[in-house]
Amino acid sequence: MAEEVNGTEQKREYIVDGFLFFSPEDALAAREELKKAKYLKRHLDYQSAETVRELYRKALEDRTFQTPVGLAFVNDLRERLIEEGIEEFDIEPIPVYYDVTLNKMREVDTKDKEKEEIPEKGANRLRASVALNVILGLLVAGMFYVAMTGNNPNILNYENAILNKYAAWEQELTAREQAVREKEQESGIK
Repeated sequence: MAEEVNGTEQKREYIVDGFLFFSPEDALAAREELKKAKYLKRHLDYQSAETVRELYRKALEDRTFQTPVGLAFVNDLRERLIEEGIEEFDIEPIPVYYDVTLNKMREVDTKDKEKEEIPEKGANRLRASVALNVILGLLVAGMFYVAMTGNNPNILNYENAILNKYAAWEQELTAREQAVREKEQESGIK
């Protein structure tokens, strides 16, 4: 069911906890975050500021809540911490991953661990690629060396090998002819 409010069409299934979403995927993500928030509200010991602070930190670190519905819950946790007497500037701020001015999600990942791992993975892949290329280059050079210095004829030295073989046969035949001529002269055969 859709209704028009302020000139825009709204679908009821896209409204979650008072927030209107423009895609079913976003509304579904918000519903999931609302379920998590309700579960945590029921089971969280609000008497312990340290427990609330630990949940707050974990939610920010893991980026558990990203929709406005989830961020509202995280902000409630932040306000409880302030009520418990923790200074506002001692509490980590809630990062907003949505760029309001550009109207899109930010591409930059804010987790320090992931920022460190991504370049490291790229550097490791680059090192492995360079090492593999060096090894392959050495293998190719070794194959050319064996091909050039080997006794067996191959595509690189077949012409010289065949010429050498025929030259050796020619020398052998010439030597045999010479030996036969010498024997003939000794025997007196012409």
